[in-house]
Amino acid sequence: MIRYITSLQNQLIKDIVNLKNSSLKKQKNLFLIEGEDLVSLAYEEKQVDLIIALEEEKRFINVDQVIVNEAIIKKISNNKSPSKILALAHYNKIKELGNKVIFLDNVQDPGNVGTIIRTALSFSYSSVILGNNSASIYNDKVIQSSKGAIFKIPVLENIALEELKNQGYEIVSTYLHGAKNYQDVQINDKFVLVFGNEGQGISPITLKQSDKLIKIDMRNIDSLNVAVAAGIIMNHYRGNR
Repeated sequence: MIRYITSLQNQLIKDIVNLKNSSLKKQKNLFLIEGEDLVSLAYEEKQVDLIIALEEEKRFINVDQVIVNEAIIKKISNNKSPSKILALAHYNKIKELGNKVIFLDNVQDPGNVGTIIRTALSFSYSSVILGNNSASIYNDKVIQSSKGAIFKIPVLENIALEELKNQGYEIVSTYLHGAKNYQDVQINDKFVLVFGNEGQGISPITLKQSDKLIKIDMRNIDSLNVAVAAGIIMNHYRGNR
């Protein structure tokens, strides 16, 4: 169905604007995405509920569309230069984590979280868990920086490492003190790679729950950006089955 809306006071438009509230997005499992590439990826994965555009988009079939004016686009967009096409999307409920899991322990920067999700998909990891106060999957910057990866790899919240240990996963955490060079450490086929907070690393609780501790040997500097470090280590273990 195609609808035409020209008023900023339309109730649907108000409801969409209200979705800028993070708690409401999470409650409804509904959020706004912007840009042709992101909308197309979400559509391919059947996760688009509504298309919002300046003109009819005939390539998107079996999805309701709302045709609006530029004033409405500017009102609902989160960008200074809004796209001509936006969409309301949702996340699929995924139960299977797979054997190659990434766990983020209090990784707070949305750009880092989105980049790690994107890298995990690229290197064929099975799922990503945002644990312990990491930036939410409903954060707009996480969604944008993932470049659509959030629609192609399961990303979950509210799963504890203890639960994963009980399911037989080997917990392998990045840590600076008393850890071995990741290149010298073999891990099981069913594993969780844990990356910690940008400034403080993994939490003491996570440290106690870890089966192995790994690090990247470095010279001339004492640390790397967490997304960079995650990419290096994920690439190394990508061949594990």
